[in-house]
Amino acid sequence: MERFAVDRMLGKLAKWLRVLGYDVIYLRQSGNAEILSRLQEGRILLTRDSRAGSWHKHGKVFVISANDPKEQLREVVQGLSLSRMDEAFFSRCLICNHLLSTVSREDAREDVPEYIWQTHQQFRRCEDCGKVYWSGTHSEKMRQRLEAILADCK
Repeated sequence: MERFAVDRMLGKLAKWLRVLGYDVIYLRQSGNAEILSRLQEGRILLTRDSRAGSWHKHGKVFVISANDPKEQLREVVQGLSLSRMDEAFFSRCLICNHLLSTVSREDAREDVPEYIWQTHQQFRRCEDCGKVYWSGTHSEKMRQRLEAILADCK
């Protein structure tokens, strides 16, 4: 599966790629050394900087032209021929990119609102930052939005 490094101009795209299950490092304030390091570890650099061509000699660079995050996602999926893996949806933390693990309902109790704890049975926790996730209306709306974005991708 492809792994990405996304520059500071593409924060929302980083989130959507994480929703799809891709390993995405968000380079908020990175310098040349950080970009080089990420390319050397085999990540694809996603950027809107048309001057990023000089990085091609160090690894794969994909320059995105769209401004809208939905169009950016469509552009990346089509341009890099990314395969859709439904089983990977919502497998990564949207905040820090680490994998999520299933946790018992009891273990999640202190970290979720009472109503959520009473109405949900399944929870997942980020292995790094500890954020707890559950499937609800927000995740269903995100899934529907992804379906609409990816519907016309080949």
